[in-house]
Formats: sequence, structure tokens, C-alpha cells
Amino acid sequence: MAIISQDVLDEQCRSKSILSFAKEFNLSLLLNQANIRKAGGFSVLAVFVQLLMVAFSGKSLNMMLASGDLVGAKDVFYRFMKSTSANWLKFIRLLSSKLIVRLRMVFSDDTGVLILDDTLHKRDRSKRVELLSRVRDHNDGRYYWGFRCLTLCFHLANAVVPVDFRLLSSGEKKWRKNDGRQDLDKRSNGYKIRQYALCQSFEMAFDMIGRQRGLVRHVLFDSWFAMPVMFRTLRGMGFHGVGMLKTSNNLYRYKGKLYKLEALFALAKPFLHHEHEFASLGVELRDGTPFSITFVLDQCGKRDWLAIGTTDLSLSPRQVISLYSRRWNIEVFFKTVKTYLGFASDCQSRSFDAIVCSVAVVFTRHMVLTWMNFGMPEPKTIGQMFFLLFEEMCECTLPEALEIVFREFFDNLERFVHYDDPLDMTLREFFASLPSCFNPLRAVA
Repeated sequence: MAIISQDVLDEQCRSKSILSFAKEFNLSLLLNQANIRKAGGFSVLAVFVQLLMVAFSGKSLNMMLASGDLVGAKDVFYRFMKSTSANWLKFIRLLSSKLIVRLRMVFSDDTGVLILDDTLHKRDRSKRVELLSRVRDHNDGRYYWGFRCLTLCFHLANAVVPVDFRLLSSGEKKWRKNDGRQDLDKRSNGYKIRQYALCQSFEMAFDMIGRQRGLVRHVLFDSWFAMPVMFRTLRGMGFHGVGMLKTSNNLYRYKGKLYKLEALFALAKPFLHHEHEFASLGVELRDGTPFSITFVLDQCGKRDWLAIGTTDLSLSPRQVISLYSRRWNIEVFFKTVKTYLGFASDCQSRSFDAIVCSVAVVFTRHMVLTWMNFGMPEPKTIGQMFFLLFEEMCECTLPEALEIVFREFFDNLERFVHYDDPLDMTLREFFASLPSCFNPLRAVA
């Protein structure tokens, strides 16, 4: 099987934007650095670029393979996705770091924040998927078969960039429908991601955040992660946590006494009124870590107040509220990748390696759209950028356009020129010399 040259890749890639992104960020080098290689056959970059194109074609991977829209057979793509040596987590970290550098050159006034959250990767109709487990959806309280995709994003201005992720199963065997492969080398990346899948979400969160030291000062998260251990550990790592606190048995020290969150709100309530709907209290965690709680009136929630906690005492209450409001951008990110980019629907493989690869491909598609937004006269939403790229994919390529022109020309010429005429012989020799991709004579034959 011959290796695809760069010229052939340029012709076969229907999206010039994706091809420009691949060249701009040198994806072939990043893939190689992440140990994503092939021993022979089609080039790694060609396979990866074609996987990026699938979501913008309006077809599934199998449909595109059946229709001949992709170069290569089905086995080429599934062997690529199921490779146990590929380090897709490292690839996302490498690519996101290069994109963040570009972002900071454009938006130099904003330092950016990290946002941590998880979302459900449903495989509810599956039975034999590796490490498939029961996971709870926090939105409706129901349990589904699938995984939790713990994601760390970087937010700057109007851009959200995924910088790392972990696909989590369950560490308890009773919650897992299937176990992982047992025949893997413990040094392989396939073995490592399976071990990650069995770890606790807090352990993986600290591992991901720890790899981003020096990038930002603040990490945002919702009430699911807003535990004292989260704030305390982040502070020891050089970050300040900003999270929504929930009513629980956690105690905070205020003026030498321990209080629950509801009792602290009762102390702050006299300072809350309609013109000034927030108040802040300086407290300590039980281990003595300085902590600040900002109470905000909320007439639309289950309770009439919200509490936002942080270890950054230099922030004013307004700054704390403004900073935490940026956390919602990761929810928009999850909605976008699920609605448009094929998250949890693009890959139907049973292999855990292929599922991790599909998540990395989806996150790369999002980064392509984010990068494309730089060149727009006015910033657009990622959904708008998706439809622009979708239209670009549907446009007729040069070989297709020439094939249509030559075919019509040849069909109409047959009515005026006899088969044995010199002009007919000359035209047939000309068409025979054309490449097969738009040769009407070969298509008719």
C-alpha cells in the first residue's frame, strides 16, 4: 500500500481550513511526539485529517468509507484508532499549548482561567465495550451505561480550549459491566489510560491541573468539586480555586468557632439587600487555610442564596462573582461538542483506545473552529463556525468540477463529431491523458 504524498493529501482533503490548520500547527510533528505512528501504508496525518473531516460531512465514518469519500479501507482507520501505543492525552496537551500561545498574542490583557468539569459519555445501548460502567447524570439524576469525561479547559476572552481530559469508568467492579484488556504491556499508553479510568475523579483532576503549572492562577469548578480538599490541594500546587459551595456537613472557622454554610449565611444576611445583593466573609478551612465566602442573593434557585468560595483573598466580591461566571463556558463547550462535533456518537467501537481517540479527535475539531474564528471580521459562535466549515466541505472540489465539465463537453460533442473523425481521435487522446479522477472516458468505460 503506497504512502500518500503531501500533494495527494492536498487534493483529497475537502476542507482547506482543516488542511491549513494541520500545516499551521504542524500536526504531523505533534502526532509523532505523542507516539502516534504507523509502520507503513497511509500516512498518519492523512488518516487523522480525514477523521477530522467526518463531523463536517453530514455522514458517519462508515457512510463516508462506503461512498469512497475517504482514502483508505475501513481497517486503516480502525487500526489507527485502536492503537495501544498512541498517547492522545499528550497530543491534546501539545496542541492546546500551541493554540493558547496564539490566543495570548491576540488577547494579551486577559491572563485566562482553567475550568474543570465532567460530562457524561453515554454508551447506553452497548454491552461489550471495555470498562463500560454505570454513571450518574447530575442533570436528571438517572444512571446510564457509559463513562465520565473529566475535562480541563482553558478560557480566554471568547475562546475555550480543551487542554486535557480523562475518560473515567468506575473503580468498583460491581458498577462495571466489562473489564479492560489484560494482555497489554504495562509500559504502553493503552495500559496507562485504562488505569486512569479506574482512578478517582479528584486524583485525576489534580494530575491534569498539576501539568498546567504556571499557565494561570485560578481554577474554576462547580459544587461537585468544591470540597475543602480541592481548595487545599490547589493552594499547595500554586493555584487558587474558585467554586460554588453546597450545603453539606463541611465546617468553616469564623472568629474561632466552627459554622456550617447555612449558619454563616445567617451571619451575612443582614448585610444583604436589593441594592447590594452580595456580601463576603473571611473564614478559614478546618486545617487553617485562609478562605473567603461570597454570598449572593438568588431568587430563582432552590434556595434564595448562593455561596462562592475561594482561597484568593485579594479578590473583591464583585471580582469573585465575575470570575466564577466564566465557568459556564465549559457547559457551552460540552453542548457544542455533543450537538455538532460527534462527541459520544462518532465512534461505535468497543475498544477503549478507540473511544479515547474519538474524544481527542472531537476536541481537535473544536480547536480547529476556535482557530478559524481568529480570521473572521467579527467573532462568531462555534456553532456558526461549524456550519461555515460544513458548507466548505460540501463545496465541489476542483477534480469534481473538472469531471462535470469534461463529461458534459464529451456528451455534447458526440452529437456533432463522428467516431472516426480526426477531431474525435484527438479529443479521445487528450481525455485519455487526463488523471483518472476526472477522466470521462474511463468513467464511461
